[in-house]
Amino acid sequence: MITANEQSVALSEIAANKQEEAIRRVGVVTEFEKFSAGVVQEKGTRSEAIAAYSVWHNIPVRTLQRWIARYRDEGIMGLVDTRGRGDGNGDTISEEAFDSFKSMYLDQRRLTIKTCWLIIRYENRKQKKGWTIPALRTMYGLVNKRIPYPSQVLNREGLAAYEAKCAPYIQTNPDSLEPGQVWVGDHSQFNCWIQHNGQWIRPWLTAWEDMRSRTIVGWYISPSPNQTTIMLAMKKGIKVYGPPDSVKIDNGKDYDSEMWTGTTKAKRKSLPKGYIDEHGMAGLYAMMQITVSFAIPYHPQSKLIERFFDTVDCQLVKTITTYCGKDTERKPDYLKELLTNKKVIDGALDLEKFTRLFERYVEVYNNSSHNGVGMDGRSPAQVLATRTSKRIICDDTLELLMKVWSRELIIGKNGVCFKGVYFGQYNPDLLACQGKAVRLAYDPTDLRQVYVYDAATMKLITIAEQNQLVNYGSAASEVHLRNAMQQKSRALKMVKGYRDSSIIANMDLPDLTIRAMQKEQVKNEEGQANHTLRPVPTPLDGQIKTHKQLRARMTLAASPKEIDLKFDFSSLKPKEEILPNLKFDFKKLRGAVGA
Repeated sequence: MITANEQSVALSEIAANKQEEAIRRVGVVTEFEKFSAGVVQEKGTRSEAIAAYSVWHNIPVRTLQRWIARYRDEGIMGLVDTRGRGDGNGDTISEEAFDSFKSMYLDQRRLTIKTCWLIIRYENRKQKKGWTIPALRTMYGLVNKRIPYPSQVLNREGLAAYEAKCAPYIQTNPDSLEPGQVWVGDHSQFNCWIQHNGQWIRPWLTAWEDMRSRTIVGWYISPSPNQTTIMLAMKKGIKVYGPPDSVKIDNGKDYDSEMWTGTTKAKRKSLPKGYIDEHGMAGLYAMMQITVSFAIPYHPQSKLIERFFDTVDCQLVKTITTYCGKDTERKPDYLKELLTNKKVIDGALDLEKFTRLFERYVEVYNNSSHNGVGMDGRSPAQVLATRTSKRIICDDTLELLMKVWSRELIIGKNGVCFKGVYFGQYNPDLLACQGKAVRLAYDPTDLRQVYVYDAATMKLITIAEQNQLVNYGSAASEVHLRNAMQQKSRALKMVKGYRDSSIIANMDLPDLTIRAMQKEQVKNEEGQANHTLRPVPTPLDGQIKTHKQLRARMTLAASPKEIDLKFDFSSLKPKEEILPNLKFDFKKLRGAVGA
């Protein structure tokens, strides 16, 4: 609020006729306040007072309301008529004064127009600069008129806000993309409350959208998003539509985690801006030969799926009783009371019901006509159906791929350690690979065993069970100790058995080495022809039989039954007739030797 002294000085700079009009309006507002107090005292309302006073003084209701509000906020200066140029200044301001104003206003401290206006007025009077400065109401118009909106956003809100709100962006030709070629993925939290495990939660949506057709190809709803929900959403999409050639993803920790990209965010920063070289990396994207690009931070145009999230909010979520709004300003006043109502709690949607509801919505959305760029009134499903080719992955291979993958780990003495848990302590395959870099794949719902792969070749090494731990200070049973010692002995015997010294006792190793090097040959693999259906080669191809055999072997080993091997060892005794009847005359032999 401008002080009374400042208002007096400001009013003196205004034309006489406008001063008189402003003073008259002050009188009207003051008289109304007295009238309104009497009406309220007689148990009337302020709205009734405004309506009656407007008729009595022939003043439009909205005009009277505007005068009251401006006088309350700005004092007499708020009632000055700033239209026209009757005061000789109008909407003009000295350039030096406006430059000083801009230097304060166009700053990320975001000083208000009123504060900047007061400062330049004080500076003008204090230093007797002789600037022409209009009234405050005029300054509001001057700012929007003379300072471009993009400049205001950039200087007051920063580069990120400018990029999101004002910066021009490259418009792509939709027909340059093949349907199903590029998927866009992101998380979004629904603006509603549902019941889960006896508590209110706001569920999260993890979704993949086809960039060209706008089809929602895969999605998953959960209490909180993570890399596992991304995997489940993508798995759902690949099963129906096949994998894309490329994905555009968020810069968040889930979508660009090491599990997916095969590298950390810190390592990726050394690569060209916005892209990642997937060659040779063991991330899930690379294993399915999916190239990756990262959305520009705070740039909604680079992630079209955010439009879908807004559409869901408007068409579906707002119809739910427990809608909570996008922010506190749009939150319903009755929400807090609603969430404590037992009837509402009993009838609220839970995670399962909400998921079924959303599934129905997605089905309708994918088959509804769209009028966006390149859609021409067609539905997303119709546009997707126009694609000329489709990548495919074998269902069994997809099951192997779609697990949670670890970063590179090193096999140690007690197996491999992942998240503080050891696996494969006495596993012979891991004992033979100590010091080797591996990656683990596991079902997030069952960590009793993990699949161990060579980090370089992605070939399955073994399926490792979780190590059994003994509490410190507790006595271990005799059976447990005996079993542990047997396992340890077998491990030592196996390691020793890798070398048989008798085999090379009479070998000329240098000669053999040179001969082997001379005979070394390099074989080239034949290329494969292209087809409309494009099978996706992955590092796990051809390993399905190995996985099944290992699982069967582990099932057999875990069986408590003992195998009784009945064998007649007496059959191994040599028969007498096999040995010749050798009879020597040792006297003749000694005589022959003496001669």
